[in-house]
Amino acid sequence: MGVDIEFLRRVALFSGLTDDDLRALSRHLVERRYGAGEVVFPEEETGRSVYVVREGRVKVSRWLASGRELILAYHDAPEHFGEMALLDGRTAPATVTAVSRTSIVSLDRVRFEALLREPRFSRTLLEVLCARCRDAWQQIEIMNKRDPEARIRMALHRLCKSHGCPVDGGTRIEMRLTHRELANMVGVTRETATRAIARLESEKLIEVRSRVFLVPDPDRLIEED
Repeated sequence: MGVDIEFLRRVALFSGLTDDDLRALSRHLVERRYGAGEVVFPEEETGRSVYVVREGRVKVSRWLASGRELILAYHDAPEHFGEMALLDGRTAPATVTAVSRTSIVSLDRVRFEALLREPRFSRTLLEVLCARCRDAWQQIEIMNKRDPEARIRMALHRLCKSHGCPVDGGTRIEMRLTHRELANMVGVTRETATRAIARLESEKLIEVRSRVFLVPDPDRLIEED
């Protein structure tokens, strides 16, 4: 059974395709399930397929020479990843791991290259790659900050933009984050992140309940930066 087209319509990479295109595409998608903590693929196995998170969440990370994990991104349904490695044939310097019970569908290189001949798909892919570049620039900007609290502030502001949901009282980041996970996103220790989060809470810039961050005014997080 193929993946339903209602889901595929929500995938940014396939947004330029018609329903007929999506029905044909769904027959070539392969679905796999992963348990929390299971590696979807290591660095040396990238470049084989493009992947779409159907359920759950994955993290993209790499291990630094210091032995510390640096989280490059999280992907939730219906986000996709792996398209850049398919384009240039190179491996990506990162490992993808399931954060929770996760279902992923993949499209192999042959079918991906066939889609590249469709102008609507190619146009959408260019837009996706531009967005990836902007994300990379934002990550570089965060990592260039020497002050750990400034990194935390910028990371939370970025998450409000990418995973935020307007609610009464501000913006809720729609993902549960531990202090360690947030620390690993910006390259600081968990202890440093905990101190920074406590200061931000004392200044009423954020509220944290059961690992969910509520930000009353996201722009205040970066006013001083």
